[in-house]
Amino acid sequence: MSLGILVNRHKNGVLLAYIANKLPNIHLRKLLKIVYLIDEHFTEMRGFPLTWFDYYAWQKGPVAPEVYAVKEGAFSEYVSVRKNEDGKCVINSVKPYEFLIYKDMVEFSQAEISEIDRLLEVYKDLSADDLSDMTHIPESLWSKVVAENDITFDIHNHKSECRINLENLFEDDDYRHEIYEEAQWNMEFQAMLNEKRNKSDVPTS
Repeated sequence: MSLGILVNRHKNGVLLAYIANKLPNIHLRKLLKIVYLIDEHFTEMRGFPLTWFDYYAWQKGPVAPEVYAVKEGAFSEYVSVRKNEDGKCVINSVKPYEFLIYKDMVEFSQAEISEIDRLLEVYKDLSADDLSDMTHIPESLWSKVVAENDITFDIHNHKSECRINLENLFEDDDYRHEIYEEAQWNMEFQAMLNEKRNKSDVPTS
């Protein structure tokens, strides 16, 4: 289970609802790409991602399986899913925009919200294929992972277990490595505290 669930599940559910409010009837594949591109952007900009989901190299690009699971009811308290006439999964928010803005979005700083809004403005008119193309350029992390692991996709195999490490966006001597690793340590520590808290909350017979 990723840190995006162990620590950030509510915040990430709010993010999914916010995106689905801004881009109603968004296809799941486009949502998957936008979430990844948001994380990639934040990692490059400040040294660590927004969501802390784990991403894997799938045929159409990087995918966070925990977001993909929306099609099976994951994050159902934040977003709904239905299939359109083409059989594609369409995502919408179950929370009104005003509720998100005045309550749940306090999970994010104003700077984060402004940057998310800017990115959604860039991506809103692009298709899922357009966004996949962005993640498939030769110098992308997806392309490097696919090449390094000699992954071959076909009609019967469109997933892999090869993880995409966002820290690899940085050159070896980049100061952002230290920022990333410190932020990751803090997240892992919070995950440990959450686990202990959850165990202590379990009633004993």
